[in-house]
Amino acid sequence: MKLYIVRHAQSKRNAKLEHSKVDTDLTDIGHEQAKRLGVYFKKIKLKKIYCSKLIRARKTLKEILPYVGKVNVEYTKEVVEHSIGIYGMNGKDDWESYVKDMEKSGLSLIEFRPKNGESLMDAYIRAGKFYQKLLKKHKNDKILVVAHNAFNKYLIMNALKLNIEEGKYFNLSNASVSIIGIDKNGKVKKYDIDDFHHIIDYALKRK
Repeated sequence: MKLYIVRHAQSKRNAKLEHSKVDTDLTDIGHEQAKRLGVYFKKIKLKKIYCSKLIRARKTLKEILPYVGKVNVEYTKEVVEHSIGIYGMNGKDDWESYVKDMEKSGLSLIEFRPKNGESLMDAYIRAGKFYQKLLKKHKNDKILVVAHNAFNKYLIMNALKLNIEEGKYFNLSNASVSIIGIDKNGKVKKYDIDDFHHIIDYALKRK
């Protein structure tokens, strides 16, 4: 399997626009980034696309689809972003209160489960289950997953058999592509993480 993992393009939340919704749309920059992703995938024969049901992921995929022809698409909650529950309301991500309440609880950042949300470990386990599903269903396929920073990190870490603690050392860029090559026995043979050459390549070709 060749697994292409895309983080959604820039959202209004990413751009820190005032009073943006939790499930927010893309910015103008995000729409352009997503189109450039489409150009990147134009020559790749994808077997299936899995996409988060959240707006920013769906809008990213919407810009990609005209370039990839007829591909089976599944919109699924399996790949939605880690939810910080009540700390993601009121137009911003309130990490200050999140950390304060986490410390009061006596739990670690990985274990703390916010009200109406999930712990980081919950998200890591969810990503692991999804990865196992991909291994069973798509041994010889090229698969695209359009999702989010934390979820994509955990998906990558499950593929590489990395401990959840490693997640604090890296993040994924908006509209980035991470590629994992996996043999028929489920062993990762090659990987490339957080690549956004396609964004620059598009600009160079327009010169």
